[in-house]
Amino acid sequence: MGIDILIIYQNRIVSVYVLELAGEEDDFAAAEAQNAANGVHVIAPGLALAKTIFPLRIVHLGYTHRVSTVLLQTSSSLSELLPCINTITLEQPGTIAIRARDIRKSTNIDTKKIEREVGTIFVNKGFSVDLNNPTHEIRVLFSGDICIVGRLIKTSLKGHMDRSPTKKPFFQPGSMDPIEARAIANLAGARPNSIVLDPMCGTGGILIEAALMGATVYGMDAQQKMVVGANQNLRYYSTKNFVIIQGDAANLPISVKVDSILFDVPYGRQSKIAGYELDVLIKRTLEEAYLLTSKVVAISDFPLEKLTKQTGWVLKNHFTRRVHKSLTRHVHILHK
Repeated sequence: MGIDILIIYQNRIVSVYVLELAGEEDDFAAAEAQNAANGVHVIAPGLALAKTIFPLRIVHLGYTHRVSTVLLQTSSSLSELLPCINTITLEQPGTIAIRARDIRKSTNIDTKKIEREVGTIFVNKGFSVDLNNPTHEIRVLFSGDICIVGRLIKTSLKGHMDRSPTKKPFFQPGSMDPIEARAIANLAGARPNSIVLDPMCGTGGILIEAALMGATVYGMDAQQKMVVGANQNLRYYSTKNFVIIQGDAANLPISVKVDSILFDVPYGRQSKIAGYELDVLIKRTLEEAYLLTSKVVAISDFPLEKLTKQTGWVLKNHFTRRVHKSLTRHVHILHK
């Protein structure tokens, strides 16, 4: 029997949801999605399930394309799928559009044929087809030997490329891609009413994404030109509630508690701008962060397990993100 139930509780929708993941690293995408959903777990390449979602946050995910209510889950066998689809009941009348996807080309399913056959089932139930603005978009998702049928609820916002590094008013080589920056901001828990600090903010790329998601953001950099440029970039994207100052990440000039601290360690020669060897800079920054927050997302071009242990942090997750042949980012999620 298909599921078509939504329960709203404290601004959360409680049901079972399927997330269509972007990128190639599903564990990373699922970890990011935890800022907009609870109980997220990968079930097949490109697909994850969640127990609850926060709809206003779903739209701000970088590596989730779409979220749908699960109507049924079967094997990818058409002899099993089609009879099950016939049992689905949609309480709200209206129009439908059927979208079938062979995720990452993991099956030999003819998706156009599936769309026609599933569409016929719903037309026989009294629904008319509207491919442009349907009441219900039914998504038939194949991945490996799994098929999930869902009703689309939310699609993540596009427009990341409008914030690509070279399109910002202030640009420096090596700046992070906006989709990756959005994911880092989500990993740090950026959301309305949260406070996020980046003590090595550079051009402000991660802070732009966090601010656009509703967080109050504080940034700092050792170089005055970066402070000026980051302020320029955040103003350009009409973000609110931000402060960017010049300062030393190893001696944070604030005492107020923040919800999370995130930083992308400067690479190569840039690391000596503040006058520290790189490992000393990172260690002292982590020590300072320990006094201000219970969560850190630290990014570097090498693993930080040893330094995190020395400073009392617990490494919850560690992801590697290949940027190009000579650079792999290590993303560390640290808790007290």
